[in-house]
Amino acid sequence: MVSSSVTVHVHFNADRSMRLVVAGPHGPLDAGVTRRSADLGRLAREGVAAEYGPGPMEVDVLVDRPPWLEEGMIVRPDASVVDPTEQPTHPFAQVVGFLPVGGVLVVHPESGAAVYPPEELVVCDPGSVGSGIVEAIVRRTGFAAP
Repeated sequence: MVSSSVTVHVHFNADRSMRLVVAGPHGPLDAGVTRRSADLGRLAREGVAAEYGPGPMEVDVLVDRPPWLEEGMIVRPDASVVDPTEQPTHPFAQVVGFLPVGGVLVVHPESGAAVYPPEELVVCDPGSVGSGIVEAIVRRTGFAAP
């Protein structure tokens, strides 16, 4: 049984690292900094345990929207996270939304929607992508590219 719930807020620093802040009973508590979204849950649980002690506790992690990404931007996944079994004709997609737990929802005109951590997306200049690709993406998503 969970005795109570604590919210941990994740804020982006200028260098794109993420700072975790626990809502403590006596004010906010710094719970660490990371560059990887995969570390957020562990750091949040550790920060809550340090502030409230061991025991059952529901931890809610709320992630700010990454300030370098916005809806409509053309992006591509970092090459290190591309699924080698997928063979689309190009890697480009468009940001169509943000999840409160930190994921970025993107749509690729050939392979559909996917959720990526913000650090795994590279922002692309639509002019360098090619007008045919941008037009296919915009037809699929309904979002105008900036």
